[in-house]
Amino acid sequence: MQTDSLLILFSKVFEKIIYDRLLKRIETNNILAVEQFDFRTSSSTEKASYKLIDDILNVLNNRMMDVGIFLRLTEGFQLR
Repeated sequence: MQTDSLLILFSKVFEKIIYDRLLKRIETNNILAVEQFDFRTSSSTEKASYKLIDDILNVLNNRMMDVGIFLRLTEGFQLR
């Protein structure tokens, strides 16, 4: 096994350990907003969609006005 492959293996294991610890701390201390659906173990795209539809229907039922702004930020965070 080459030194490079050992470093890659070590970095992947280290990354997983740090990720697990950081996620546990974030969830324990309620650091993320309730509206944050990504990167959470108990959340999903379906829950985000349900929340959006539920909010829109509540606004419409109360005869209020609602505005939505949707942004796609993936290109700003791509590694080159």
